[in-house]
Amino acid sequence: MDETWLYSARRLVHDALALVFPQRLALEQVRARWGRRGSKDALLEAAWFARMRAQGSHVDDRTWDDLELPQVFAELDTTVTPLGSQVLYRRLRTLEDDADALAARHAVHRRLVDDPALRERLQRDLLRMQDPLHAHVADTLHAASLETSPPRGWISLWSACLLGWLVTVVACGLSLWWGAALIPVNLLILYRYSGRQQREVAGLNGCVRLMRTADALARRPQLPMQYQLQAERPARDGVRRKLLLADMFNWVPPQITLVLNVCFLLELIVFLWTFERFARVRHRLHASFALVGGIDADIALASALVLHPQHCAPTLADTPMLEIVEGRHPLLRESVPNSVALARSSALVTGSNMAGKTTFVKMLAINAILGRTAGFCLATRAVLPRVPVVASIQGYHAVASGKSHYFAQIEAIRGFLDQAARDEGAVIVLDEPFSGTNTVERVAIAKAVLQALGEHALVLVTTHDVELQALLGARYALYHFQEDPDVDGYFDYRLRQGPAQARNAIRMLARLGFPQDVVAEAMSVAHDTEAAHTPTSSHAW
Repeated sequence: MDETWLYSARRLVHDALALVFPQRLALEQVRARWGRRGSKDALLEAAWFARMRAQGSHVDDRTWDDLELPQVFAELDTTVTPLGSQVLYRRLRTLEDDADALAARHAVHRRLVDDPALRERLQRDLLRMQDPLHAHVADTLHAASLETSPPRGWISLWSACLLGWLVTVVACGLSLWWGAALIPVNLLILYRYSGRQQREVAGLNGCVRLMRTADALARRPQLPMQYQLQAERPARDGVRRKLLLADMFNWVPPQITLVLNVCFLLELIVFLWTFERFARVRHRLHASFALVGGIDADIALASALVLHPQHCAPTLADTPMLEIVEGRHPLLRESVPNSVALARSSALVTGSNMAGKTTFVKMLAINAILGRTAGFCLATRAVLPRVPVVASIQGYHAVASGKSHYFAQIEAIRGFLDQAARDEGAVIVLDEPFSGTNTVERVAIAKAVLQALGEHALVLVTTHDVELQALLGARYALYHFQEDPDVDGYFDYRLRQGPAQARNAIRMLARLGFPQDVVAEAMSVAHDTEAAHTPTSSHAW
């Protein structure tokens, strides 16, 4: 009974403090997310990336989706602010070739892990921008044009007439109800225009809050981005003067703002006139936007290092090589580590369904991207090439366009051939290429295409066609996954070097209770088929 009373008293004190100090509760929530997987619903997370897409080398849309990178982003996104989500999204899609820049980025992440006092002070400042409506700041700052739809001239004239009418009513000693008769007209104007301007108003308010947050983060600087925010203070001050009237509404109680807006359309008019002045100077806030969101994104990536204790800073190679030692997939809770080392060669991975081959090549590609975007890989060692990463993995069938999975895939692979020849290098991930056609043609086309791709690119390809093992020559290192009938679940998800030779898939039939004669017949047919398709010389194709 005493313990129950004590718990209730503590809870009451906790709730009271949270009511009086709302940032206290928010900081507790931030601490609870540290070192865990992201669970927030990001709003307009791709807005800034879409505006800045022309700058830098990016992961293309198909590769982003096929490698399940939207889910990776969601699990890494423990940011406090919408700006942080947007900067993190763009960072994970923008490839960095400067090894020093990546090392500096990783050093910041390590500093934030090791200095919780600094990290939480930054997060307390970032809490000023946690409102989801601040996601509109990216569009407000980076849209091609910033225009207001309502005609501010006649609305301002109408407001002046309202003020004059109020003065007349008061001077003549008339009842204020004479002025109240015009309020329905104001409500109609607000209904017609304020709703259309809600996003712009939210963006403008967000810019005001952005400047305050940037000023707070720039105090007592310890990180490079904080020093840069200090240097941007004059630029922010120039914008601040243009937003002085708009900022007034952040200090006036909302009840008074509502009365002034309903009676005189004051807030609407202020924002209409402010937008024009703001549009001329908004570019001065571009750097502060990137820096504030960047600090939030850095904290989220530092949290990811705690979530994934097995990680490393990658080494960038100028030669076509990919080395991942004990690499893990970020989306798997119990990921089995696997390693690969490819120097001027590609990898052909065989194995049955669910054995782990597709997950393996995805793991390699995701780490190749994370290493050049986030600045770390989920591995004990990683050497990455300075080339783009492209993928064609998911099954695709567009009913509206009439494109089958096979046609969509060969379109993508044709693009990879052009890219490999043009860029002289790329990491290309293919999952069971040309699976939409018959066996003879599939093997023939795959051999020809993979051989051509391997001349210029580092290819990671999975296939069920073991015939390709003998056809691709020295350019492809051979790996395989296999079933283990003696293991629960039938798979150990361990990568094995060399060609696949075991008949474990057929042996599994016996374990599952298939008749012995069926198992024996399957084994015999597999042996005869392999013998018939094994080339007798290097000129068999």
